[in-house]
Amino acid sequence: MTVDALKLVGIESETLLTLWRAICTVLQLGNLEFEPTSDDECRVSSIDELDDLSSLMGVPASDLSRAFTIRNVKAKSENFQVFMTAEKAQESADAFAKEIYAKTFLWLVRSINDATCAEKNYKHNKGGDFGIIGLLDIFGFESFEVNRFEQLCINYANEKLQQKFTQDIFSSVQEEYEAEGIELEEITYDDNTDVLDLVEGKMGLLAFLNEECMRPKGSDKAFVFKAQASNMSNPCFFRDKHAPDCEFGIRHYAGAVVYDATNFVVKNSDTLPSDLLQCAAMSTNHIIANELNNDSMTSTRSRPEPKKQRRKQRTSLLSSKQMTRKNSNIAAETVWTKFRSQLGRLMDSLSSTQTRYIRCIKPNTKKSSFIMEHEATVNQLRYAGVVAAVTISRSAFPNRLEHLVVLEKFKSLFPKGNHIKVLNDQHLDPEERIFSAVEILLTIALKKMEMERDNTVFRAFVMGKSRAYFRAGALEFLEGERLRYLGDFAIVLQTKARSFIVRSKYLKFKQATVSLQSNYRRRMDQKEYHTARNCLIKIQCWYRILCASRTIVHLRRKKSATIIQSNWRSYRDNRRFGTIKRCAVVIQTMMRGAIQRPKYRESLLNKREEAKLENQLVALQRKLEEAEAKRMEAEKRAEAKVSAAVEQYKEEQENQAPLSSAVVAEGSNPEKPTEQSGVHGATEAIAGSGSIDEESVEQQKLMDESGRMLEYLRKEVFKLRSQNQQLRTDFDLLKDNNQRLMDANASAGASFAALNQHAKQLSKENAQLVSEVSSTKAQMQKIHVLQTELKEELRMKQLSYVSEVQSRFQYQKALQKVADLIEASCRDYRLVQQVLEITDEVEMEHMTAGGNNTSHENGNEPGPGEPRSSIFSYLNPFSS
Repeated sequence: MTVDALKLVGIESETLLTLWRAICTVLQLGNLEFEPTSDDECRVSSIDELDDLSSLMGVPASDLSRAFTIRNVKAKSENFQVFMTAEKAQESADAFAKEIYAKTFLWLVRSINDATCAEKNYKHNKGGDFGIIGLLDIFGFESFEVNRFEQLCINYANEKLQQKFTQDIFSSVQEEYEAEGIELEEITYDDNTDVLDLVEGKMGLLAFLNEECMRPKGSDKAFVFKAQASNMSNPCFFRDKHAPDCEFGIRHYAGAVVYDATNFVVKNSDTLPSDLLQCAAMSTNHIIANELNNDSMTSTRSRPEPKKQRRKQRTSLLSSKQMTRKNSNIAAETVWTKFRSQLGRLMDSLSSTQTRYIRCIKPNTKKSSFIMEHEATVNQLRYAGVVAAVTISRSAFPNRLEHLVVLEKFKSLFPKGNHIKVLNDQHLDPEERIFSAVEILLTIALKKMEMERDNTVFRAFVMGKSRAYFRAGALEFLEGERLRYLGDFAIVLQTKARSFIVRSKYLKFKQATVSLQSNYRRRMDQKEYHTARNCLIKIQCWYRILCASRTIVHLRRKKSATIIQSNWRSYRDNRRFGTIKRCAVVIQTMMRGAIQRPKYRESLLNKREEAKLENQLVALQRKLEEAEAKRMEAEKRAEAKVSAAVEQYKEEQENQAPLSSAVVAEGSNPEKPTEQSGVHGATEAIAGSGSIDEESVEQQKLMDESGRMLEYLRKEVFKLRSQNQQLRTDFDLLKDNNQRLMDANASAGASFAALNQHAKQLSKENAQLVSEVSSTKAQMQKIHVLQTELKEELRMKQLSYVSEVQSRFQYQKALQKVADLIEASCRDYRLVQQVLEITDEVEMEHMTAGGNNTSHENGNEPGPGEPRSSIFSYLNPFSS
């Protein structure tokens, strides 16, 4: 919120950061600590805080340390270095912080004034002259049990403002009298000039306090002693003989105030060393570097001032410059001197403006409505100067009224005076007529209040140009005469009003009587009319009964016929509906069958084809298995035949030597003969042997048969290879499916691990719940123990209540016996009735005291032989 408000007046980004740094500098100065190194020297003990301050201000830490601990003193043309004690160094740091905070506040005020001033925000008249509207919130007069230096400064400011207020009031009264053409007599009023002379005169409190601040060993007691010695004859200064040494009093315009002068010298000499000002000028923060010597409230061009005021300011500036040239930096400006100069500038600003005063009065200190504390309100009026202002305004002519108001209020007092003739004279000017009529009227009315002094007659009023001014008591006399005449007129008005009220009541009574008579006559005629009407209604009813009886007989017959017809029609329609329903069911059955049969046939064919395909698949699997078995057998037979052929070939080779070389060469060509190459070699060898030996026909046949067998084996091997390739493809598919299953298994394992983790968490929560259940059981056990104790206590109370009920029951029995005895022996039934009522009242009192319900409350009256109350009604609360 603060940042948004500052942004509204143009303080943001770097400017806002600079403001925060200046405020942090003030806070950081309060963290510095100093320690003495000798009797008159000291050093900064908080090095970290000094480094932080150096980084905030942008000044080297060594320069800051030197400025805080060493003071350069200029005396004419010579410079001296004076070491400071730890207390003085701490005071200078505090003064530096106060100065930075004050000038930062002034910079913020200047920024707000620049953001709201007309010179920078009104674009249509740049460079023009603008007026100023200012609001001054004064301190308010202060008087506490202990009043110190701050209260003296505040009350001094209030004295200056009260002087301005008194002068403005007196001048306004003087201007008004001059404008009305009234000769102003000598007006005496209370002035506070003597109080201001006591405070700011040559031998006043300000001079003595500054003198004590200049002295090396100035003290508060010496200040009070000098002030008392120089102002003993001043009635505004007082001091009790038995008062403490540092106590004195001043009689202000609002009342006497006693001040305690303790630490006046210390608070007034809160000066800032020039070395710290030089360090501030070296700072990178432009608020600290540039604004410490700027006391202005705005950076805009101010209005042109009168020549006298500018001359005064010029002379005051010259005198201040001469003082600074003559004096060295040993004697710096004190706090009260600064306050006095600022207050003087404020009063100069107020003198150049047109001032309006607003006084705020609190009716009570409780801040509640409809409460008025008279003493506190009167004190506020006195402190605010309102009493003094009223005294000034009432000193000559306290009351005034305009001419027309005087005529409207008081001309009816003297209806036959000459002022009526003057008002009716049309030859005069209207203003002259009114003026003359008012003067004649007031002369006649205030003839009794005229005074004679020094052979001169003084009237109780004075005529102004637009108002009539009355001396003290004159207007009150006129108002009293007016009230007396108004009282006579009020009696006449009351007479007329009472006669009007009585006549209105009489007319209302007459009107009520007439209306009552008319209502009675109307009631009698209405009664005769109702009697005749009732007789006619009876005759009409008898005739309508006859007609209705005939009509009802006809309607009953018609209703019976209608019931028979409706029953017959419903029977006929039900039969027809049943027939149609059965036909519809048959048609729907046939239609649904026609619709479902093709679907059934189609599904039956599909089932048969699926069964055929399954059978074919089974047959193919069986054939594949048989082919595989045959292939294995064929391979075994082929291997056997090949091995037999090879053995036979080897035998023939051994038998035929000439042909061995050719056979060996042909067989040794391949490095790694396969099964097929061996078979081919054997075949060629067998063919070669057949060509050579043509005579062996059996061998030739055998070779042909083996060749055919080998060809068949080749075909079978090709088929088996293709089947093997198909099986490999199926195997790859199965492998892929297996991989997918493995992946699914892995994901299932991960989910199982997550579920296992969740189960562990649930087990932890279960353990917590078990612990909570155990704690709850312990609590329940405690509650059970408490319940047992409560039951025991309840049982004891029940026993006490039972004993009390028994005593009450015995008392009731005795009371009942007394009542029965009186009822049996006494013949006066009234006495018996009174005794019974007394017993009932006694029983009701007991029952209401015990808080129980008896048979009387339930509405059941006891019999003569029964007791008046029952013990069960007392035992009812303990039945549970």
